[in-house]
Amino acid sequence: MICRLMSKPTMIAWRGALHILKYLYGQSHRGIKFRSDGNKLPLCYYDASNKSDPSDGKSQYGYVIFMFNGPIAWNTKKFNHVGLSSTHNEYMALCQASKDVEWMRQLLNEIGYPIDINVPTPILGDNDNATLYAREDLITPANKFIIQEYHFAKECVERSQTCPRRVDTSDNISDILTKSVARPTHDRLMPLLTGYGGPLPIPPPPPKD
Repeated sequence: MICRLMSKPTMIAWRGALHILKYLYGQSHRGIKFRSDGNKLPLCYYDASNKSDPSDGKSQYGYVIFMFNGPIAWNTKKFNHVGLSSTHNEYMALCQASKDVEWMRQLLNEIGYPIDINVPTPILGDNDNATLYAREDLITPANKFIIQEYHFAKECVERSQTCPRRVDTSDNISDILTKSVARPTHDRLMPLLTGYGGPLPIPPPPPKD
């Protein structure tokens, strides 16, 4: 986000860049921590911001996949398309996260890791409507315009590759990848993101129809 202002930086951007460097220097002694008693199967958190870039109207998304309580794959980018609502943005983020989840499942299966490919991977977000769109055949005025490629998230659910679940916003670890958060939120989520926190918050699967 700082780099977006490189052509004409402001003093606020400059102070933000210095703040980032100071933080990185202070964290240089820490890495990623994994636990032998952590989750032995992939677990994904995803999130999207609804605060669009004023230059093009596109928002930021992010996701992270954990194994053994540590991150093994993550991404944070600006969407390729404009989102018209928080649900639209979250559904697009769910699609992007589903791509890496499926890739990770295939990789683990190919190298002989004990993963049951018939058991879907939990993929956790904090938007109920985005979860609903992925789980149900629901066409409404609010989602009929969604570009076809993003329905890959629904296909992953139908093929039992992913299991979208709701996680409370306060427990959504990927929230820190999509926006600038307050320091209490950062200090609470960063240890979980890097493997230094306690058990990962995993909600139960939704009831079957």
